[in-house]
Amino acid sequence: MNNKILLVGGAGYIGTVLIKHLLDSKYQVTCLDNLIYNNSYSLSEFKKNNEFNFVFGDLRNNLLTNELLSKCDAVIILAGLVGDPITKKYPEISEKINSAGTKKLINNCNNKKIQKLVFISTCSNYGLSDIDLPLSEEAALKPISLYAKQKVEIENY
Repeated sequence: MNNKILLVGGAGYIGTVLIKHLLDSKYQVTCLDNLIYNNSYSLSEFKKNNEFNFVFGDLRNNLLTNELLSKCDAVIILAGLVGDPITKKYPEISEKINSAGTKKLINNCNNKKIQKLVFISTCSNYGLSDIDLPLSEEAALKPISLYAKQKVEIENY
């Protein structure tokens, strides 16, 4: 193994752009997604590519994620309830997926000795700023929404 990537939550906009880039760069990509947003159509262009594999499932399923982790070199985490409106509307499920589920996945990556783990975060982590834009990654984190607070929590974790 040297080019197998597990993309968790890859059926969304960023995920599909990333899948295309990774496949064009000769990586083997497994996309794990529970299709909570009913967006399976977004993956149709990749289904004929032998280097692409879609797995329907949830990042909270330890048996499934451990099986997939044993077959990959790197993990990219995009999964979660995305944005303030949905996390505000469903705070309990947001906690289960965005916080607890992501932490468990990270722990499983550590247990499987995954060498490269990328967690995709959000500019919402910076909240409102008194300084001129754009902010750099060194700017103070000032999350306001539940979504941003959960992202910062995982970054710190």
